[in-house]
Amino acid sequence: MSYTAHGAVVDVTADALILHRSQLAASLGAPAHEEIPLAGATGVECSAPTATSFGQVVVRGESDTELTIIRIAPGQDSEGLASAVEAVLRGETPAVSAGVKGLNFTAVDVETANDNWGSVCQIGAVRFRDGEETESRTWLCTPPPGLEHFDEVNVSIHGITADDVADASPFADAAAELFEFLGTDTLVAHNAQFDSTALRTGLRTAKAPVPDVRLACSLALARDASRAGVIDVANHKLPTVASFVGADDFQHHEATADARAAGAIVTGLARRFGHSGSIEDLFTTREFALGSLSEESVIPMLRANTAPLSAADLGAGTDFRDNTRMAGTETSSKKKSSGSQDRRGPAPWQSVATPDTIPDPNPYADPEGALFNQHVTLTGDFEPFDKGLLWSKIAERGGQVGKNVTKKTTILVVGQWATKTSKEKRAEELQAKGQDIAIWPVDKLLSELQLDEAPPF
Repeated sequence: MSYTAHGAVVDVTADALILHRSQLAASLGAPAHEEIPLAGATGVECSAPTATSFGQVVVRGESDTELTIIRIAPGQDSEGLASAVEAVLRGETPAVSAGVKGLNFTAVDVETANDNWGSVCQIGAVRFRDGEETESRTWLCTPPPGLEHFDEVNVSIHGITADDVADASPFADAAAELFEFLGTDTLVAHNAQFDSTALRTGLRTAKAPVPDVRLACSLALARDASRAGVIDVANHKLPTVASFVGADDFQHHEATADARAAGAIVTGLARRFGHSGSIEDLFTTREFALGSLSEESVIPMLRANTAPLSAADLGAGTDFRDNTRMAGTETSSKKKSSGSQDRRGPAPWQSVATPDTIPDPNPYADPEGALFNQHVTLTGDFEPFDKGLLWSKIAERGGQVGKNVTKKTTILVVGQWATKTSKEKRAEELQAKGQDIAIWPVDKLLSELQLDEAPPF
């Protein structure tokens, strides 16, 4: 069970109190996360806050020592927190976490038949009220005309075949029912850019109207929570973050299950941020501007004050949940050739943090090493590896890191990205002019840096 306290969210487990402090509290010197074991606890004292003063919950140990004091602000539930701790001390299992008052939205997920994002074959939607599920719907559907082909790689992931949807409604009809179910809610998805682009592409292919819908992204919120020190996860994939916030186990790549997990992430992170109120206020307080789906375009959810997007940016998207979908909305549903390179990853508007300081190359590194005296530039995303880590390891091996592709560049390493990056295009231009630039896939760099046995993406 989770409770909001002054500057923190408190998870009450069978063994401990886990404090997730707000960004402000952490910036003032308090640890972002703190676990207080309850093994030595003997009792709880509670004083309720008034309209103008703070209360507190005191957990006591042997010899009347104070194991912890948790301050409770006006309007917060000191008695509920104290009762939950008392229940744990009696040996009772903590209750399931409650929702978040005022947090209303509908979470959505789609699955596709092939590498065209518009080839939607399943839609799942879960309605949340006050942060808790109230209703769900699932639609199997035939993909839009011209996009009906099912690729083996897609089937291997979600298990849906052409036979499964043979008698299902057309995509346009299923989408119409989805938007009726959605009503005026904000649509939440884990990487909303992919799901909203898939819906828009499918509707336009089917020559069906595209409604105006607000978009919020649980992936962006999870990344923000990591930056704020609110969560600590190996990566930001849907199952990873859902597990961290305590969501139930689920069948990944079943559309309704994925939608439910995305909603659980939003609710779980809202509690950890100490938020109560609307979905719009949750993202606004985290300095995001909600995205939008319309007939004209899909505008991704962005940090406030982010520069406007170009028309080219608006047509792209990305799927972080697996490595099977093409980064784009082209109409071809043919399989890629076996020699084509996988480029999926963050789309151009999704910034990948670049360190400010370039490390100096190690002059004493092995001169026979593949990176020694090389001018190396990285492009794309290398999650879960931070670029600063990669830069430092390249420098340790005697490589000179560069932020851009120049006439000095000898190696360009290509990480995951939605389309061919401008750096790679520049490298190819220089290659055509005779410059000796090697273009490495990310696996080759990780192997050279001995990071290829690190946890997978």
